[in-house]
Amino acid sequence: MINFKKAFMTSALVLSLATPVAAGAVQPQQERAQERVMVFEKEKITLVNPFARKAKKGQNSAAFVVVQNNCEVGCRIVKATSPLANIVELHTSFEDNGVHKMRPVDFIELAGKTEDGVGEVELKSGGYHVMLIDLTQDLEPGTEIPVTLEMSNGNVVTASYKVKGCCGHCHGPAK
Repeated sequence: MINFKKAFMTSALVLSLATPVAAGAVQPQQERAQERVMVFEKEKITLVNPFARKAKKGQNSAAFVVVQNNCEVGCRIVKATSPLANIVELHTSFEDNGVHKMRPVDFIELAGKTEDGVGEVELKSGGYHVMLIDLTQDLEPGTEIPVTLEMSNGNVVTASYKVKGCCGHCHGPAK
């Protein structure tokens, strides 16, 4: 959980350095320590370090991001979409008798803001993530892809996810 004062100061700094981009998001002009922050003021959602794994057309990939809820009321991430995959699912990863497994989930819980800080969920390798199944084109490192997250409260946020190389936890070969 992020300290509210720290989150506020970070948001203020980001907003002071930011320029408007599509879909109402604000993105910093310069990346600080490779951190990308996208603030969706109307939706009260902040996305931190959105990225996807490289993969070839027809293969699978995954998208990861830290989602922060700046609203007092919690919500759920109920759907994800991307025009670059024929199927997009919310997934979780887990171990079963020492075997790494994944399965789709109906939603990902996102807590609301408290006096201690913003509600936050990290979509990461080995945990919750967005599964991009049957890609319609290659995802090459350094490029960006659009991914949309839909919330149970009706909010929808679309952001550019930077494609990165494989770290050994890829979803299919990424040569």
